[in-house]
Amino acid sequence: MISCLILCLFVGFSFGFTDKGSPPQWSDVYAVKGLLNIPYAELHEPFYAWYDRKNAKSRIDYYGAMVKTYQFEANVFPKFGTSIKIAPITTEHVLNQETCLQVNGTEDSSIIIQSVLPDMSDFKYVGSETMQDSDTSKWRMVMTVGDKVNKYTMWVKYRKSLRGDPIPIPVRYEMKGYNTLLGSHYDHYYIDYAEYCVDEIDQNVFEVDPSKYKSLYISQ
Repeated sequence: MISCLILCLFVGFSFGFTDKGSPPQWSDVYAVKGLLNIPYAELHEPFYAWYDRKNAKSRIDYYGAMVKTYQFEANVFPKFGTSIKIAPITTEHVLNQETCLQVNGTEDSSIIIQSVLPDMSDFKYVGSETMQDSDTSKWRMVMTVGDKVNKYTMWVKYRKSLRGDPIPIPVRYEMKGYNTLLGSHYDHYYIDYAEYCVDEIDQNVFEVDPSKYKSLYISQ
């Protein structure tokens, strides 16, 4: 928990770590709380995510763990990975029965783990701005798909690690276009992040016990 404590100790302080020519790169291992907002639909969807690139595993819980999703790549679940969703299912026979739905990858469509942070490689620095009471650097990517212009903006703050290195911390991600993270139609979305932590993740977080649920296997 050391890195989490350090992040908390420095909340509200900016150290001017922004390298304007180098977009922030997220940790290969992180946990973060978020709130996905779709203003036009008046939708607000809370989630908590664990992302472990080193062990090829990810998990995202929605609405206080009412719905849990897991993604495991091929080296965890041969041959092509698997995606698991645990959610309450209601039919004419059952009400809110906890059900495990599993989709295995294929040679043409293998499963990859799910990040809730965007790949920042093509983002450009566009200035600084106060966001959620924090001094942040603002990064943007604009891309055109067909006749639609998509604009993506990320607000980032920085904190010192124990070694004095800058750690980028996500504050807000706005998507005016297609939802490139979680997949959806053309719209206006934004995600507010909190409690970003780069500690190693307890692997029990990724354990799934199918015996606890009514399983429903769906082949991809």
